[in-house]
Amino acid sequence: MGMFSCKKDSFNYPEGTVGISKITNYPTFTINGDPFMSIIKGQSFTDPGATAKEGSNDLKVTVSGSVNTGVAGLYDVTYSAVNKDGFAGTAVRKVAVLPSAVVAGATIAGDYNYAAGGTTSTVSMLAPGFFQASNIWSAATTISAYLISIDGKNIIIPSQTNGFGTLSGTGTLDANGNLQYVATIPEQGINNSVRKWVKK
Repeated sequence: MGMFSCKKDSFNYPEGTVGISKITNYPTFTINGDPFMSIIKGQSFTDPGATAKEGSNDLKVTVSGSVNTGVAGLYDVTYSAVNKDGFAGTAVRKVAVLPSAVVAGATIAGDYNYAAGGTTSTVSMLAPGFFQASNIWSAATTISAYLISIDGKNIIIPSQTNGFGTLSGTGTLDANGNLQYVATIPEQGINNSVRKWVKK
């Protein structure tokens, strides 16, 4: 029968290190208020702001991006901070400027089947008149999109950037639950491509 002994390693590392590795805490953000907001064209917008921390320490937050309250569309307000080791982090608030007030009770939220079959898309309300579709394209290619609809019938696909390029377009939802998008992605040579879905 053999006897074994183990040497106990010392874990009294200098603060901020583990062995020879240095610990860095990346910036973490708290967005004040809702990360998705909607306002009506012509209304004022006041940014609720955000805070950032490195561990328990506060970091200076820099804000970039603006909201043009005179033009309906989608806007990003970006919060940035840098930790003591020079590592940056960001958080984004998305603001939809609606063309006019939302019709009471109007919504396009729900689950939709791709008309040609093979997949389902969920449209979720982020704020009044402001929605996100998990897919507006097809069963073969998933392209999510932010949408604006104030009447539950007519849809704006505001200009937005994704992995395929710059997406924009329009859409309609009829009383029978037929949802049609007409989308453009110039970088892919796609212009006014029609995509059909049916509400479940």
